[in-house]
Amino acid sequence: MEEPYRLTPQTALRVAILGVLALGIFAVLFLRLWALQILSGSHYLGEAQNNQQRAVPIEAPRGVILDRNGRVLVTNVAGTAVSLWPADLPKGEGRDTEIRRLARVLRVPRKRILAQIKERASDPLTPITLQVAVHPDQVAYILEHKDEFPGVRISQTYLRRYKAEALATHLLGHVGQISEEQVKQLRKVGYKAGDVIGQAGVEATYDRYLRGQAGAAELTVDSLGRPRGELQPKVQEKPGNAVRLTIDIALQRAAERAIRYGIELAREDEQWAANGGAIVALDPRDGEIL
Repeated sequence: MEEPYRLTPQTALRVAILGVLALGIFAVLFLRLWALQILSGSHYLGEAQNNQQRAVPIEAPRGVILDRNGRVLVTNVAGTAVSLWPADLPKGEGRDTEIRRLARVLRVPRKRILAQIKERASDPLTPITLQVAVHPDQVAYILEHKDEFPGVRISQTYLRRYKAEALATHLLGHVGQISEEQVKQLRKVGYKAGDVIGQAGVEATYDRYLRGQAGAAELTVDSLGRPRGELQPKVQEKPGNAVRLTIDIALQRAAERAIRYGIELAREDEQWAANGGAIVALDPRDGEIL
C-alpha cells in the first residue's frame, strides 16, 4: 500500500510564498483597474471624445486694397477648396490608391500631393490645401464618392480678385500658401502651416494688416476621419483691414497706355530693342507716388 503524499514544511512554505505573490499581483491589477475606471474615468472619457473631434481652421477674409480715391483694386470672391488630413489617409496600398485617385480627379500631379504630405510629415493633423477654385463637377464627384476619400474635406474659401487684372501686378503682388521655410521664419509672430500669405508686392509688405485672424471650429469624425456631423464654430474669424495706397489707378492705366504707344512708335521706326519702359509720377506737395 502506497503512502499518501505529504506536504513537507519546505513545500508548504513555497506554496504560501507563491500564493502571496499571486494575491499581490491580483491586488495590484485590481487597484490599477479601479484607478482607471473610478479615479481617471472622466479624464480618459474626455481623451476619447477629443479623438473624435477635429479642429478645423476657419479662414479669415483678407482686407481689400484701395487706390488713393477709394477705388477697389483687390477684393475677395467666394471659392471652393479641397483639403486633406494626412493622418486620416489609409495605410498601405489604400493610401497610394487614394492619392492617385485624388490626383486624377483634381488634375494635379501626384508628385505634388506627395511632396505636400512629406512637407507636413511632422504635423499630420494640420490639413493640406490640395486645390482651390475647384470646378463644381469635381466637387460633386468627391462628395458622391466620399467613402473613397477618407481625410478629404470640401470647404468654402476666399480667392483674391485683382480688378485691374494685369495692370500694376508687379505692385500689388499675389498670395499663396506659406512655405516650410516661411513658417520657420514667421512662427514667432503667429504664422503656421497652411496659412495663405502675401508672397510679393503690397500683398506681402502689408500682409500683417491684410490677413485678419483665423477662426476655429470643431468637426466630429469617425475612426477613418470621415465627417459625422456639421461644423461647430468655436472662435469667430476676424476680417483683415483695408489698405489704401497713394497710387491713382486711372493714372497708372494712362501711364501703361503711354508706354505701349511709345513702344509701337519705336518699332515702327525699326527700334526693335524698345520692349519696355518706366514712368514714375510723384505728388510735388508731399512726394507721394501716384
